[in-house]
Amino acid sequence: MSSPIDEDAPTLATVAATSIGLLSDATGPEVGYPGLDGTGDVEDVLAALSRMAGDLQQTATQLTRYLDDEVAAGHLTRAPGSTDQNARTVAAAMHALTDVQENARTLARLLTTAETAMLALRPGG
Repeated sequence: MSSPIDEDAPTLATVAATSIGLLSDATGPEVGYPGLDGTGDVEDVLAALSRMAGDLQQTATQLTRYLDDEVAAGHLTRAPGSTDQNARTVAAAMHALTDVQENARTLARLLTTAETAMLALRPGG
């Protein structure tokens, strides 16, 4: 793949979703956990997923800002009572993105907690 700046956001989101699907396959019991070879691997996966959750939070924040900018530019409206059909849709999307930000923050915290707990399984831990 080229530099991320050379790719459009939907393409990168598709790559990310595909990667998570492959990760799910690599950690699946039905095929003998092919991508895991010890608790250190679990720790590494948890650390990477925690970083991903932080990045997901940032992406949701940036998508919210984009929608704000589109509203400010007059391309979209979210004003309550607006006759514009997009108002409810934009408001719902912005509310959902706020929820994504909060949930991604929680996910990152929980993944870090799980990773920290895994440290106790290290020899001498």
